[in-house]
Amino acid sequence: MTEVRLDGLTKIYSGHKPAVDAISLTIPSGQFVSLLGPSGCGKTTTLKMLAGFEDVSSGAITFDGQDVVRVPAEDRDIGMVFQNYALFPHMTVFQNLAFGLEMRKIGKAEIKRRVQATLEMVQLDHLADRYPAQLSGGQQQRVAIGRALVIEPRILLLDEPLANLDAKLREEMRVFIRALQKRVGITTVYVTHDQAEAMTMSDLVVVMFDGTIAQAGAPSEIYEQPRSATVAGFVGQVNLIPAVVEAHRPDHVDTPFGEIPLPFPAQPGAKVTLVLRPEAVDLHRADAGQGVPAKVISLQYSGAIVDYVLEFADGTRMDVKTIPRHRVMVGDEVRLSVDPSRFWMLDGEG
Repeated sequence: MTEVRLDGLTKIYSGHKPAVDAISLTIPSGQFVSLLGPSGCGKTTTLKMLAGFEDVSSGAITFDGQDVVRVPAEDRDIGMVFQNYALFPHMTVFQNLAFGLEMRKIGKAEIKRRVQATLEMVQLDHLADRYPAQLSGGQQQRVAIGRALVIEPRILLLDEPLANLDAKLREEMRVFIRALQKRVGITTVYVTHDQAEAMTMSDLVVVMFDGTIAQAGAPSEIYEQPRSATVAGFVGQVNLIPAVVEAHRPDHVDTPFGEIPLPFPAQPGAKVTLVLRPEAVDLHRADAGQGVPAKVISLQYSGAIVDYVLEFADGTRMDVKTIPRHRVMVGDEVRLSVDPSRFWMLDGEG
């Protein structure tokens, strides 16, 4: 297991603004870390610099304290899984895994042992003689992962490996990759633009925008305590509620749900933005006798969950996501309540 550190890591292409702009990050040994962000945010460029496929404009990359910026890619002891898997079509599954070991001049007996052990690990030992074209997408992906792991690398890098799979298979492979990483215990860096992947698989999520790190933290921290409206909106649906800190009670703000205690102190009269996730709101019938009245503007039924857009008397709208306990239609009056502890405050106006 290897600790990875990025210190002021920067990549500037000629004539352009930085693709990666002086980012610093510590990836603890044995952790699963996701670089999450939209296209063009710098996450894949960061991964390529880690792998040695892109030169570093400035800054440092260290593996267990050793600076590897000038170490060639083939000498960094990294396993890489690409989005398109990059399997050799003319080689069997066994031969695909054996190739990297052969290039390292490993003996035949040891190659056979390690390939067989890895095939069992990725649950493909029964398909060792198949060719990639004879495999499903999920099986091809497991071959790619096995090929990266069989060389016993210090670090595993994955560049959006689930992008080409259908929704059900993506979900299955998320579980498989995370379980495998925990079992092997290898330091893993995973690039994705899919917040569900990052949130369900990672020990640490690094949210990137415009070549910088907007926030890094555990999935629960990123989701429940975002530092900005941009982060809050990127990792799920969110209600952003402008508010002003009360002058006579600087630890409270006034909202449609009444006075809300703040999660951390603010200046009296300061403008703030409150974050409230749609699933944090409880929906009741109009005659429930509790909560704040609102009207159903629209709803989207998806089986286990219903997404509502609700409107308060002052015209403010709110997204609410809940299980369908009650039959509620567009135009109905309802009541809403929320545990004050579910609000999170952004600095300034988000």
